[in-house]
Amino acid sequence: MIVDEPILERVLRERRFDERTAEIARRLFLGDEPPRKLAKEYALLDKRIYAIRAEVVKQVKEYALPAGWSEVTLKGPADAVRAAHALFKRRMREHEQASRD
Repeated sequence: MIVDEPILERVLRERRFDERTAEIARRLFLGDEPPRKLAKEYALLDKRIYAIRAEVVKQVKEYALPAGWSEVTLKGPADAVRAAHALFKRRMREHEQASRD
């Protein structure tokens, strides 16, 4: 599982980690620093560092989309985004209807 900066920042924002825990998580996932080094530096038990890692992984797994799905963010003129959103809603209704049949 890949934990990149945008997904990690989403986890940190939604879980409301304190700044110290957030920094540990960033160093674990983005800096790829060893848990034992971080435990020593922050004067924590290794177990606490592994618990932080486990919590981030758990949250990232909850964000996973079903197989065959993808996510997109639209930015552009408001009318174009509204039109794309309307088309998307229409296609989702068709998809839901087809899955019921």
